[in-house]
Amino acid sequence: MTKKINLKIGQRDLEILTALDRCSMTVKQLLCLSETFPAQFTNEDNLRRRLRTLANAGITQKFPYAIGSEGRTPSYYKLTRDGYRLLYGETASLPKRRYFQPISPGHHHHTNCLAELIVHLCIWAKRNGCQVHHFARENSVKLVAEPFTLYPDCAFVVRRSDGRTFPFVVEFDNGTERVRSKQDCESIERKIRGYDAHQAKYQAHDPDRYLVLFITTRSERRLQYIFDVAADVLAQPKRRVLVGCELNNFLAVDPFNSPVFADHRGLRRTIVPPLQPKK
Repeated sequence: MTKKINLKIGQRDLEILTALDRCSMTVKQLLCLSETFPAQFTNEDNLRRRLRTLANAGITQKFPYAIGSEGRTPSYYKLTRDGYRLLYGETASLPKRRYFQPISPGHHHHTNCLAELIVHLCIWAKRNGCQVHHFARENSVKLVAEPFTLYPDCAFVVRRSDGRTFPFVVEFDNGTERVRSKQDCESIERKIRGYDAHQAKYQAHDPDRYLVLFITTRSERRLQYIFDVAADVLAQPKRRVLVGCELNNFLAVDPFNSPVFADHRGLRRTIVPPLQPKK
């Protein structure tokens, strides 16, 4: 049974819950993201107080990150079961138990980087008159093209100001996974083959097919290795299945106006094609 929540929930609270459903976030990340809210938080202390109120009401929960420097460890926030039902309704099916549990320390870097990408993407989308729709959190999307089964780190659709939509899935590379493998095991090569096979099977002739964003977090050299693999294994090398960039490079620019992404042929692009002015 969901307990009764004796707290007035406003639109800004629902924006916080929606953000935490997408990915666990810190106060600073939520503060930055609030630029996209109907009413922005302009003061970190006000946001902290609101998060404390939501936590006391059993809607959110806080856990320490095993990251940081000089002894300062940030905390990240997640929804509780009551918070999830508040967002989606009391009859909503709950995600798996780990959704509500603390993140394993080995996954902290990955989750924090994913949150950074989401915040930056949403802010610049809004500044450029675009919207981020149909966001799917990590491991909530399953793509199957036998013998491959893929679970992207997230998926979303960017709607440009003219109404055209651009779907994406995201793959984070933290430098821990093999790039190439001759064996039938997890590797970047296997993921690329899987996405290539999935698109060939379901979206071969779809001009609006999804694009895979490979984001590296520890090395730009790794990104070149990924491109080299893509050039070798894509069934149609001239077809763009994936683009990539290093996370810090992504976070340093407006990805809607700076061609921060590249494909395996070295062709650069913005996250979505810029809207051409009417003649």
